[in-house]
Amino acid sequence: MPSIIAMIEQGEGKNLEFKQALPAGEKLAKSIIAFANMFGGKIVIGVDDQCNIIGLANAEIPATMDSIANIVHDSIQPVLVPNVYPQAVGDKTVVIIEVPASQMKPHYVKSIGKMNGTYIRVGATNKQADAEYIQELERQRLNIGYDEDWLLDPDIAIDPNELRSILSTNLHKPVAEKDLQNLRLCRLQEGTCRFTNAAAILAGAFEHVRIKCARFKGNDTRVFIDRKEYTGDLFSQVEHTMQFLLNHINLHGEIGPDHIRRVDHYEVPTDALREAVLNAVIHRDYSMQGSDIKVAVFDSRIEIVSPGSFPKGITVEDVISGRSEVRNRIIARIFHESGAIEQWGRGVQLILRLCDEAGLPEPAIEESGMFVRLTLYRPVNEKVDEGMKVDAKVDEGTNSPVYPFGLADWFASHDSINIREAMELFGLSKSGANKRLNALVSDNILEMHGKGKGARYVPQRL
Repeated sequence: MPSIIAMIEQGEGKNLEFKQALPAGEKLAKSIIAFANMFGGKIVIGVDDQCNIIGLANAEIPATMDSIANIVHDSIQPVLVPNVYPQAVGDKTVVIIEVPASQMKPHYVKSIGKMNGTYIRVGATNKQADAEYIQELERQRLNIGYDEDWLLDPDIAIDPNELRSILSTNLHKPVAEKDLQNLRLCRLQEGTCRFTNAAAILAGAFEHVRIKCARFKGNDTRVFIDRKEYTGDLFSQVEHTMQFLLNHINLHGEIGPDHIRRVDHYEVPTDALREAVLNAVIHRDYSMQGSDIKVAVFDSRIEIVSPGSFPKGITVEDVISGRSEVRNRIIARIFHESGAIEQWGRGVQLILRLCDEAGLPEPAIEESGMFVRLTLYRPVNEKVDEGMKVDAKVDEGTNSPVYPFGLADWFASHDSINIREAMELFGLSKSGANKRLNALVSDNILEMHGKGKGARYVPQRL
């Protein structure tokens, strides 16, 4: 368990929020509700947005704690009981509201009502939940996955014979009508077999069940070389996506151990690529109906972005260690029976091991808001990655620094830049932008002010 100071230095995130002083009733209630509806978290009263510990006067702490208790009681429905306590931090004292992930979700602001007063935590912000996500919170309370719920859209028609044919082909055995019930792709209701969402997902009947693939020129998204969009059943989407990836990475040949036959292999292990695509298809949040899986091939990397944050509050470290929380139980079971996945929770570990054995950098996994990004790195032929190489230069006429990567135009109208702005400017992931900013700091082009979420980078003083 990190110390309170270390926790504060990490900055605000999906499980942590700072308040310099106790906010007004409903504003605080929204933050508490957002944590309770998602993965729980802590609200620290007495810390500002720049991670500075301001603290509260000892005389105001009892009244602050009483006010929090009253806000929770008067403003939040259903009833929620967070743990509220003072915490010494050096010579200052803060008040911490520790909110557990609730089993009674969705919670909402009582005076506003469920449809307009339900909030969720997305990254470091609180957002009003839309109707679709409120339904998802209801399912979570009942421990029902989206794929297990009834198919309610009357405009979606599924041909049972076509579905059985898809399953027979990929499960490598005949699939009878009764097997659809055994696989929980349909359930009896008043003597009629009604399909679940899993059936529509597997058949590719939903508009948002698709994979968009693109090959970009260079290492940003400004110019694309090729792009495809794959629909149809999930199994065919996986195969089409794999073919797209293999078409856009390099194939190398070498003489095998018998010194006679040529052995060909792709620059990124194909099993790692397949596992990454399967991971996205099996674990994405299908209740997010405006989102799809995106696969992007750049000169230096491959990115797979999947809708949905990690389920049940698990972290990147949990995923790497092999912990598995299955969001789509029916989909996962069917892919397991098809032989596409062998062991639960081993997919990411397999990807890491295969890339390590191939001499590639360790793949990066990050949760960004309501999406998860997996980045696999392609081999870099040069000794130095030119995307990160920085040379500090000074204009001899003006004695002013010459900034690389488009920073000259940025600093012409801004005093500083943060990690989010750098991601957009450079066209990189969070980790990539962070590496580039750190390189600029190391080369005395920029200097960092602040820590965590509040960190900003400013031009180095000459």
